[in-house]
Amino acid sequence: MKTGSFIVSFLVVLMMTGCPTSHTPYCYSVINNSKYPVVRGIIYSSGYDTMFNYKPAENFIKPKTSRMICDRYRLEDLIERSTYKRCSFFFFHSDTLKKYPLEILQRDYKILQRYDLSSQDILKLYDGKKGSTYPQIPYPPDERMKDMKMWPPYGSE
Repeated sequence: MKTGSFIVSFLVVLMMTGCPTSHTPYCYSVINNSKYPVVRGIIYSSGYDTMFNYKPAENFIKPKTSRMICDRYRLEDLIERSTYKRCSFFFFHSDTLKKYPLEILQRDYKILQRYDLSSQDILKLYDGKKGSTYPQIPYPPDERMKDMKMWPPYGSE
């Protein structure tokens, strides 16, 4: 066998054996426990007065369902690398996004809820089951979140 075809064959076998890559996804789940559809937005390092880029179709969560979001970095690590050491999750009613342009959403702050979570907050949101591998971020906030920074504050409905 010629050297060139040996190298190609070796590389094909190597790829097929499932070599570990640096693109291992880390996931978290966003759970919509409300009776209406919501859209989640997120920022890692902008100031709190800055809105964010979001894709409503990708972040749409039906009532009483959840959406798994995966990235190549752990959410806690992204937060630690961010400017404010917090990650802001924004929740919008899906009808609000249909009704208003982004400028009005920003100007009038038409959100349902904003969580400003630290990496320690994220660790509290792992589902608590033995061997759990990802945090679960609920909307509306649950009892585990009562001391976490959010607007409007926990329990103010």
